[in-house]
Amino acid sequence: MVRAYRPLPKFPSISITGNWCALNCKYCRGRVLNEMMHVYSPSQLYALCRKLKERYGIVGCLISGGFTRSGKLPIKAYLSTIRDLKRDLGLIVSVHAGMVDRKYAEELRRAGVDIVDLCLPDPKVSGEVMNLKIDWVDIENTLDNLQKYGPPYTAPHILIGANYGELASEFELVSLLRDYDPYVLVLLVILNVKGTPFENISPPSPMEVVKVFDHARKVLSRAELALGCMRPRGSYSEELELSLMEMGLVDRIVLPSSFKANYIPLCCSLPREIEEEVLRLISGQGVSK
Repeated sequence: MVRAYRPLPKFPSISITGNWCALNCKYCRGRVLNEMMHVYSPSQLYALCRKLKERYGIVGCLISGGFTRSGKLPIKAYLSTIRDLKRDLGLIVSVHAGMVDRKYAEELRRAGVDIVDLCLPDPKVSGEVMNLKIDWVDIENTLDNLQKYGPPYTAPHILIGANYGELASEFELVSLLRDYDPYVLVLLVILNVKGTPFENISPPSPMEVVKVFDHARKVLSRAELALGCMRPRGSYSEELELSLMEMGLVDRIVLPSSFKANYIPLCCSLPREIEEEVLRLISGQGVSK
């Protein structure tokens, strides 16, 4: 049974940098950050989460934003506030962390972060597309640091088509994860974001995306596979979803286009044990039409 997810309003995404990002990736230029709520200080983050808790009964949030030139989310000033949010509001906290060294991983763990949403950059195109110079060793070090020193859960994400709509290292990135045995892999598909160099690119075909999912199913037999929120919508998504479901290659879909669903009001990267606990707490309201 494929599970459908709708994060809003119970699990909002919050940018702690507004639409600023030092990387200025060619497929985003900071515009994707405009889809998130913005805060600019730890006190604003706390006030926003308290307000959302009172108004919508949020159960958690994704803390994200733009990255520094070294590919990290500048979150250090917010770590004590995250501890306060955990203590005072009981929120589940996910962080879109970026590249992670040992110290960073330890700080995230001490702050009580539950999940790191880790987008794995493609070393073949990261310099050209993301203005981020990394190699395979950097990615492995990040995964190692999170596994050994970081929060209890890491949810890897792979963006399919970051090479101007063409496939590059997607299969290699999936294979790299074999040694880390993730509980979930979130797969995303490049978008045509207006006002960026990617505005007129063609995304990889649905069948090319299906091939990546198929490889992931074979390599990561214990991981649930999620079709994340970032993907072309309309007929493209309908065709992709139907193909994935027919082939048994997807376990989670954010806001499906191909079928009506009882939505789980959470982020698709939460581990099952946290998801089930939250659904019990909100009893009957966890899955809404």
